[in-house]
Amino acid sequence: MPTDAVRDLAEQNRSRYGQRMYRMRALGLGLGALCVGAVLYEHAAPPALWALLAAHGFLWPHLAYWRVKRQHDAPLQTELQNLTFDAAMGGFWIAAMQFDALPSVLLAVMLTMDKVIVGGGRFAVRTLAAMALTCLAACAAWGFAFEPFTSYPVVLACLPFLAIYPTAIGIATHSLARRARQQKDLLEKMARFDAATGLMNRQQWLHAATHELKRYQRAGRTAVLVLIDIDRFKDINDGYGHTVGDEVVEEFARLLKACLRDVDTSGRYGGDEFGVVMPDTRWEEAIVAAERLRRQVAACGFSKRALRCTVSIGLAESHAGIASVSDWINSADSALYRAKAQGRDCIVVGC
Repeated sequence: MPTDAVRDLAEQNRSRYGQRMYRMRALGLGLGALCVGAVLYEHAAPPALWALLAAHGFLWPHLAYWRVKRQHDAPLQTELQNLTFDAAMGGFWIAAMQFDALPSVLLAVMLTMDKVIVGGGRFAVRTLAAMALTCLAACAAWGFAFEPFTSYPVVLACLPFLAIYPTAIGIATHSLARRARQQKDLLEKMARFDAATGLMNRQQWLHAATHELKRYQRAGRTAVLVLIDIDRFKDINDGYGHTVGDEVVEEFARLLKACLRDVDTSGRYGGDEFGVVMPDTRWEEAIVAAERLRRQVAACGFSKRALRCTVSIGLAESHAGIASVSDWINSADSALYRAKAQGRDCIVVGC
């Protein structure tokens, strides 16, 4: 994949990651603030504690998102710091609620669950330690108050958090898994295909040629291997620049695919050299397809400069004397060399 495309993909992934965490944090802390607020109301908490709850529940998600967005080099590390802070504040609120049973357990479990999803078990253990330390420090400041009884109004206040947040985490996890599968498919495609032309890369095309030769050796079904070279391509690069050369290669690849059957396998064998495997084909039939391609290339104006190009083509049909795919390619390559020696813009059949 080109460098610019990789950079764009990384930027998109960073933006999506930050947005996903922002939405989940805003939802979780907002619902959690409802639980904590119900307990603070029963305990007649001072205004300063209410102000801190409002800031943590409704302002901190925006600040955390801003911190991640401004980090172009290490957004994940910044998010891990944010999550550690979330856990520490969870410990603070457990102490502030004097260990009211249901909301305290709910905060501890939910704040640990998302840490496992994001950073794994070890990160969850570290954040649990931060939660415990903050809880102990706050308890020491407040004299270790302990009232685990949960009233019915507090139970009702906890129900939205208990119902909505796990569902949201499940939806987000499913979305991440689906995106991971899509990226895996994309990476597999990139590993098989040439990015510029959309044709198979050299390794995958050689694998296809090997498979077709084995099929001939096993079942006697003939096939033809074709090597194609764009004539004087170096002169195009030297005279017009590599950008124009790339345009010629890309347009030739599109023309090649249009001239082939669905069963034929094409690939980029080198910079300006292409290969085709034509199964269930004799050399007489392959010449017809090759000639059609040669004529269309000669009649086409390539790139915005309408450059005229020609191709030299070498063919080699599978036969008993070919023991390996290297032999097959060497036969087609020798024919291609002879086509160039004969003045280019022609087709030669190998032995």
